[in-house]
Amino acid sequence: MMIEFGDHGEEEQRLLLRYLEAAKSQPPAIHTPNPGCFWLLIGRLYLAYLRWRHRIKPQ
Repeated sequence: MMIEFGDHGEEEQRLLLRYLEAAKSQPPAIHTPNPGCFWLLIGRLYLAYLRWRHRIKPQ
């Protein structure tokens, strides 16, 4: 990773480098959900559609 410090002082450089090192050592913050959950939702919506589509209609 390339970082350009530009006009920042030494203290800001040290703080940034310390932050980057701490960020690398931590696990990712976003927990990816189980991909099966999406397909379960799609299946439930499809079953609801089929029940609605083939319901007994009052005459």
